[in-house]
Amino acid sequence: MSTVLAGSWRTLIALWLGVVLAAPVAAQSLEDQLRSVPASELAGQARESGDPVRGAIVFHQQQMACSKCHSVAGAATALLGPDLAQPDKDVTDVTLVDSVLTPSKAIRKGFESVTVVTTEGKTLAGIVVKRTPEKLVLRDASRLGELVTLTKADIDEIKDNPLSLMPAGQVNQLASKQQFLDLIRYLIEIREQGPSRARELQPSPALLTFTIPEYEQHLDHAGLIQGWDGESLKRGEAIYQRVCANCHGTKDRPGSLPNSLRFAEGKFKNGSEPLAMYHTLTRGFGLMAPQTWMVPSQKYDVIHYIRETYIQPHNPSQFVAVDEGYLARLPKGDTRGPEPSLIEPWSAMDYGPQLTHTYEIPGAEKNFAYKGIAIRLDPGAGGVSRGRHWMIFDTDTLRMAAQWSAGAGNDKFIDWRGIQLNGEHQIHPHIVGPVT
Repeated sequence: MSTVLAGSWRTLIALWLGVVLAAPVAAQSLEDQLRSVPASELAGQARESGDPVRGAIVFHQQQMACSKCHSVAGAATALLGPDLAQPDKDVTDVTLVDSVLTPSKAIRKGFESVTVVTTEGKTLAGIVVKRTPEKLVLRDASRLGELVTLTKADIDEIKDNPLSLMPAGQVNQLASKQQFLDLIRYLIEIREQGPSRARELQPSPALLTFTIPEYEQHLDHAGLIQGWDGESLKRGEAIYQRVCANCHGTKDRPGSLPNSLRFAEGKFKNGSEPLAMYHTLTRGFGLMAPQTWMVPSQKYDVIHYIRETYIQPHNPSQFVAVDEGYLARLPKGDTRGPEPSLIEPWSAMDYGPQLTHTYEIPGAEKNFAYKGIAIRLDPGAGGVSRGRHWMIFDTDTLRMAAQWSAGAGNDKFIDWRGIQLNGEHQIHPHIVGPVT
């Protein structure tokens, strides 16, 4: 096995000691790590090392859902959140950090939300546009700010929401602290320079295009559902508590997003039968972004958990029984998709289009690029680690040391095992994939 090596031995020893000393500490979410640092310090780091170009890509990514509620170019789509490219004397670097990490700490005036219960028993959450003794005009959060007008006779109760419509925990969608700093730097830049700068930083659609994986077209949905058991329930619970509970809450605890569906009591807007829930996770719906990190088995595990824990015992009107007739109506397929993959921070991080390290290239001859720059050759989001085609230029010997592609069962950029990346004490992680 080969590995990646970079930096002096003193640096390596320091890193190794850091890994050893930190090992007993319980794992923290990215949100927890960031909130342990003063907001003023994070703001300073964002100005110093944040990249607004990368931050723009983070902002516009579908899984972050920022651009669904906020305008950054003076457009009329800033319906549920402020236009972030408009100057505001009350918005500082520190308040930008706070607004992303703790969105309910200080809700900007004019964007406070309310919950309305109608006389028909329906519940709406949104922002008040106009309120008179005779009627209420509301921007409906569940329909991306669509205007809804209710008369006094329509309304049973109006409650002010103490929470922001922006969900807490959004930063846990990011791969690293650097992505957070990039995002804050982008927000700082467009606040200071306005819509023209936001338009300059607008990412290419090629970096943001969401595509459904090809295997989704011929999944064995029935087989995946028939595989539900106690183990899949446990796996689904782990996913739910790590990701879903933040917005949707639990039976006893509300989520951080007022209009997110409470599975134990609410009505599903996009269907509550398993296949409909699967499509919501895959394609997104309303403010719900596509969960692109999940493979089919993970989606069905969490669907199983939601059905068994919330819908069947507490919300039976939304429960759809799975019997032979239901299974027979599902789309036919011959695959269950890829195996679940562990999302590793060192491989999920966006390093930009290139990564400088010492690389060992497998082959008959010893081939080390001691001062190698690995460059991603194909377009797309996610930086060098998410590519499919690469080359290495060795700046020490001024040569192209290798070029390679993902394939032949190898889907990753390099073998990440090395003390500077995942903490394993080895000397050189190697390139994977067919090398030429």
